[in-house]
Amino acid sequence: MSSFNLLNLGNQALRSNQAALSTVGQNISNVNTPGYSRQIANFSTLPDQTGVQVDSIDRITNKFLAQQLWSDLSSYNQTSTYANMSGELDNLLATETTSVSNALDQYFSAVQNVVDDPVSIPNRELFVAQSDALVKRFNDLDAHINRQSTTINSVIDDLASQINSLATSIAETNTSIRIATSSGNSANELKDQREELTNQLSELVGIKVIEQGEQFSVFIGNGQPLVVGVAASQIQSVQGDPDSSQNELAIVVSGNKVTVSDELSGGRIGGLLQYREEALNDARDELGRIAIGFSESMNTLHRAGMDLDNQLGADIFSDVNSSALQSSRLTAKSDNQSKFSGGSGVEIKDISKLQASDYELTYDSDNSITLVRNSDGKQIRVNQMAAVTPDDPLLTTADPGYKQAAVAAVDEEGEFFLGSDGKTLSFQVDGMKVTLNTDTRFAKGDTYLIQPVRTGAEDLSLKLNDARKLALASPVRVTADSDNNGSGVATVAVTDPEKLRLSNSSELTPPVSIVFNAPAPPTVADPTPKMTYTVYDVSDPSDPQALSTSEYEEGATIALNGYSVEIGNEPQAGDRFSFTFNHNGVSDNRNALGLSNLQQESNLNGGNYQDLYSSLVERVGTRTATSRITVEANKAVLDSTSSAKSSVSGVNLDEEAAKLVQFQQAYQASAQLIKTSQTLFDTLLSSI
Repeated sequence: MSSFNLLNLGNQALRSNQAALSTVGQNISNVNTPGYSRQIANFSTLPDQTGVQVDSIDRITNKFLAQQLWSDLSSYNQTSTYANMSGELDNLLATETTSVSNALDQYFSAVQNVVDDPVSIPNRELFVAQSDALVKRFNDLDAHINRQSTTINSVIDDLASQINSLATSIAETNTSIRIATSSGNSANELKDQREELTNQLSELVGIKVIEQGEQFSVFIGNGQPLVVGVAASQIQSVQGDPDSSQNELAIVVSGNKVTVSDELSGGRIGGLLQYREEALNDARDELGRIAIGFSESMNTLHRAGMDLDNQLGADIFSDVNSSALQSSRLTAKSDNQSKFSGGSGVEIKDISKLQASDYELTYDSDNSITLVRNSDGKQIRVNQMAAVTPDDPLLTTADPGYKQAAVAAVDEEGEFFLGSDGKTLSFQVDGMKVTLNTDTRFAKGDTYLIQPVRTGAEDLSLKLNDARKLALASPVRVTADSDNNGSGVATVAVTDPEKLRLSNSSELTPPVSIVFNAPAPPTVADPTPKMTYTVYDVSDPSDPQALSTSEYEEGATIALNGYSVEIGNEPQAGDRFSFTFNHNGVSDNRNALGLSNLQQESNLNGGNYQDLYSSLVERVGTRTATSRITVEANKAVLDSTSSAKSSVSGVNLDEEAAKLVQFQQAYQASAQLIKTSQTLFDTLLSSI
């Protein structure tokens, strides 16, 4: 071998080992750099024993582990975000200072005080004060929950900006990698940077990454392109439609904006959207349903009572069916072709059937009107309900009042009316009556959001502030005749306060008496005839007028004008019960007892007020505990994947130290080759 060849071999070896040493040095210097993948120099021999060369400097990575890491980062951040938000909600509902359950206990304790002494003004004032405190507790808790919704909107705005920044950076890095690769330069650091950017993106939202050569394409949702090669789409936080209170996310691709919130999962975005839909809205709906049920049941019973001034009771709390509240529960989607006209809204009809949910109504045709209950996804075909017509058979569709009368006729669960002109729709389901009036015919695709209970706790307010106006007595006085010989006991319940019209301050209209009659003599057809009773109008006590006679059945309801009577036990013939206006019945606590009993009555679907609130607290607590367990599990999976990826791509200092010695020695030996070549060349020159 000539000294020239030896010199060439040494030079090749020197440069190759120098490159290897530089690679080892790069690894060691970046041992603590996040996202750095170790690199190795790939050697290959030159032909005909002409030396060695470094073919490439490769970064060591594992595509499967990288994809798995992105998935695990998304899952962990979604569950972590959900658990943190759910924990805040759990504290709000369960903490004594914010809990509605504690306020309900104090309210019903005040009710019991007026039951014990209905004449006491201090007791009555305490009842009013506790009513006000309960209203504020509902209002405050709802405001706290709603603040979480506002916070989510702000976070969604911020995360959308972060996603756009990361997507743009990934697209720009794709460009830089393409330029470097086409120029024959190493793009290892750029690829590490791109992978780290993708890690950060996967923490925000679930993604799917497809590698096309040296380029990354990133997709979100159901395949919407966020990054395609060197182009990045934009994510926008937009006002919800039709629910403007909750921001949504939309992606802009080629100038077209598409809402993708329902399709996104994973990452902090997925956690926020899942929490809002699954826990936050559910909690606010349930709290609103409890507030509406509480207000309506209390008002209904209070209107059946009498105050200290001999007046029938007014509402204690705000009317759940005010025209403003009814219209606020119904929202149209912005791109609907038909627009609202007057009279549209949602009326609460039966609190016992009311659901803690919102609904989406979609019109496709007169024969396809679909209502979806969002809490459980149940679909209700409105057009397949029982169609109604006006109660007045003389009205025709040409009459001006026909539609109004038909809407009024929708008064039972499962009934509906659709106007022949396609501009009016009314139906009753789940304890609510929905009425839509539009200026043009309903069009295919028109969509409406129905939120019957969402703002129930926010809307609750106290209307009665005068303790004297508390209607704790019953307006109907029951008097058993002193000559009664039987054990009969009569009780009265007001069924329609509006019918209790007073002709003067001391009489019902009309005052009545119920007198029991001896059974008729036995016959072959009726060997054991029953006792009968006769209802008399005693407006003129000297000339009572018989209104009706019926067979007596113990505990049967006897319907009278605005109230009903039940008589139990065993009255005897000649026994009499009189019913008059309870004038100055200030010590009467019958209506107060009814208010107190509402605490235990299952007026709402699912139980009484406190049962429902306890179920809500339990449901949120269970979700919180489950999510925390899931967070721990996802963290363990993420740590395992990170360790596996680090074992492949991470820098091992012991290994690099060994390589450093190896390449250093090779470098020194290469220098010796060059030195030996020089010595041989000098010897050849001196021998000439």
